[in-house]
Amino acid sequence: MIQWNTLNFRRRLLVIMTVSGLFELLVLTAAGFSYIKHTQQSDLAQKAKEVSVFLSRSPEVIQLIQTRQVGEQQKKMRDLTRLIGAAYIVVGDKNSIRLIHPYDDRLGKRMVGGDNQKALQQGLSYISYAKGSLGHAVRGKSAVLDSNGNIIGIVSVGYLLDNLQNRIEPYLAFLLITALLVLTLNITLANYASRRFQKAILGFEPEEIARLYVELDVTLSTIKEGVLSIDAHGILRSINRSACDILKLNRDEVINKPFSTVMPDSDLERLLVQPKPDHNINLYLNGQQIIANRSPIYIDGQVVGAVSSFRRRDEITDLTEKLSQTREYADLLRSQTHEHRNKLNTISGLLQLNEIEKVQSLIGRETEHYQQLIEFLRQAIVDPLIAGLLLGKTERARELGIHLHIEEGCHLDILPVEINAEDLVTILGNLIDNAFDSVLAAKESKQCSEPAVMVSISDYGTEVILEVEDNGLGLPDKYRPEELFEKGISSKAKTNRGVGLYLVNTITKTYHGQFDIINGLQGGARVTIYLPKDQHFYRNGINSGEIK
Repeated sequence: MIQWNTLNFRRRLLVIMTVSGLFELLVLTAAGFSYIKHTQQSDLAQKAKEVSVFLSRSPEVIQLIQTRQVGEQQKKMRDLTRLIGAAYIVVGDKNSIRLIHPYDDRLGKRMVGGDNQKALQQGLSYISYAKGSLGHAVRGKSAVLDSNGNIIGIVSVGYLLDNLQNRIEPYLAFLLITALLVLTLNITLANYASRRFQKAILGFEPEEIARLYVELDVTLSTIKEGVLSIDAHGILRSINRSACDILKLNRDEVINKPFSTVMPDSDLERLLVQPKPDHNINLYLNGQQIIANRSPIYIDGQVVGAVSSFRRRDEITDLTEKLSQTREYADLLRSQTHEHRNKLNTISGLLQLNEIEKVQSLIGRETEHYQQLIEFLRQAIVDPLIAGLLLGKTERARELGIHLHIEEGCHLDILPVEINAEDLVTILGNLIDNAFDSVLAAKESKQCSEPAVMVSISDYGTEVILEVEDNGLGLPDKYRPEELFEKGISSKAKTNRGVGLYLVNTITKTYHGQFDIINGLQGGARVTIYLPKDQHFYRNGINSGEIK
């Protein structure tokens, strides 16, 4: 015997739909048959009663009972019996003695069935179900009254129930044939529906779906990243434990609710209308700064939802800061080592020449310049990560023979919580490095004799403004300004380039800022970044990142 669990889902669904359809058809057939039987039986019973009433009022029947002279009445009653399709018509006196009966040998005998009392004692007309001498029958009974209203006899008209069964069997055959046709149609439709249903669930078996669901639930609950998904109507359908911890949500309170009410600051529902994936975007949700990847969900080419995975920005901030600081410190130490080696060689030569005063003067100038720079950066730039970057780039510029000028009016106070210092380090570091490359290339091509780069930082007003200007080669003619922000586009004929401005533009758009890049009046290029500080600006989700 085939085991139920060995059948695939389509066949199980087919069997279930077929058996359930068969059961329903059997119930309907039995109900229909019972209704027809009851209707036929009721009709015959009513007919038997009406005939018995009619005969009980017939003068011939009254006279027959009073005179007890049967004569031609026996033959007439038998003809009437055949005419109305009854099993018998019996006429009896007030003692239930048969005067008329289909069989002569039963004349003069007492009527059988025990159901004559209502007629002979109360003078009623009624329907009775009883077993007579000819078998079980439905009978119409009616009392016969004389002209004075006295009960003188009884008329009984009967239809055998066995004959009734023969009359309704054709209806049963019709019902069964109809049921078989409907069952055949049901099997066909069930087969079609089962195929369509299994196709809709991608051919998986129920056990596979259950296993996949459990595996997915366990997987989502164990991964550190937050993961959530919404359906085509923006309803939050799934959210793992990490997502609840990161966004400070209670799963039972938010599941199966509109995501726009759960997280008003999010624009995840935008992917349902504009199904374009987002990668490594910075978001500020529920007081948390996160990095997210978002993608629409497609089934048969239709967007049926969206999924987002994310993690706290501060989890990688420490590591990023340490790596950035280590890189800047390494550059600083390398530059200082190279510069100090030259100074030490000079001091050694002066000592050998016994130029003590010049040695003291050189040491004093170097110390004073370095201390002034550190003191200036300490007062102007509050964030140590950005101050360290500028200090390292200054030493790197001196090593390369470039004059890096940090504008005296620079000022950068404590950054808003939405702006990360490492992002500003990335922006400034890439812009300054590009400026270094540009001025060095201009110096090699003898387009400038004194390469210089100017850096300005300001946070007055509602924006953080970063500006880097150089006297190098300027913007390349073969690229439009907006093309320089595409990944892989570079004016330098080297591999693995074209990433710096792309990263700068990506971070600027993340903060919904503006990007301004033009050629300077004295040659070179000037790049200005505007990053808004207003928290409400971020929460509105307005993407104003653009190129001026």
